[in-house]
Amino acid sequence: MKQELYPLTFHPVYKEKIWGGRRLEKLFDRRLPEGLIGESWDVAAHPNGMSVVDRGPLSGSNLALLVEEYKEELAGGDRFPLLLKLIDAQQDLSVQVHPDDDYVRRFAKERWGKTEMWYILQSDPGAWIIWGLQPGVTRRDFARAVETGGEAILECLNKVPVQPGEVYPISAGLVHALGAGVVVAEIQQNSDTTFRVYDWDRTDDQGKARELHVEQALETIDFSEHALDRDYQFARCAEHFHLEVLDQPQHYGLNLAEGFKILTSLEGSAEIVWNGGTLNLVPGQSCLVPAALDRCMLSADGKVMCCSSTKVE
Repeated sequence: MKQELYPLTFHPVYKEKIWGGRRLEKLFDRRLPEGLIGESWDVAAHPNGMSVVDRGPLSGSNLALLVEEYKEELAGGDRFPLLLKLIDAQQDLSVQVHPDDDYVRRFAKERWGKTEMWYILQSDPGAWIIWGLQPGVTRRDFARAVETGGEAILECLNKVPVQPGEVYPISAGLVHALGAGVVVAEIQQNSDTTFRVYDWDRTDDQGKARELHVEQALETIDFSEHALDRDYQFARCAEHFHLEVLDQPQHYGLNLAEGFKILTSLEGSAEIVWNGGTLNLVPGQSCLVPAALDRCMLSADGKVMCCSSTKVE
């Protein structure tokens, strides 16, 4: 007999990165493993990072197996389509691009491409991101710049100063990078395919540069005139997921008839009430509210990010 579903919270899956740091420890009172922690995968059902339930009757169960068992009741289908991360960039991330669904199904071992969206949680004074290429940069221009390296690449990049509370849509094909001193919450398709095109001439502690994927990047970059149009980017993201930031919601009803929700407390505490009980979220914590829960209410004294899938396969 199946266990009755309830809002699920998970053990974070931490990823050490050459560009990571320890800021999640201070921001959200996390107990991090040793090392430079760049990412926390908080709701994930990917072979490279699998969420495991941390409380309640389903404690110890991994998300992928739960989706296989509950299907529409949990996620609206037989695969979980999204991935929720917190990212701490203490150094500049590589300049990169992600492929779309069609590309990865033809050339990679993924079901989905990678369209994503960033909510800026914290940024140091003067912090920036790379959001696309400069207007007018063609494939030939960029290929030549990558071959030349250094300043030639930088001249092609669209550098944007950022502030906490801002949202940046990044559809598959948009060149991007987080700059040092930026912490984001990221919702994305359930994919881990990244093509690095430039890594700031950085080497690891053994003097080895990270692998670049220039040929694949040039095949997938969006060089169209629409690439820097925010409406265009939001529309492309909306093909895969919806993100809404709720400001101090009180007795906010979650419409689960449309499918599951991922809730992330961005600041302050949040409370989720459903027919079977109450769940409290602390700052920086996420939960997955299954589609099968008929009526849920959300109350919070700070901002809450609410994400849902708009595409079921």
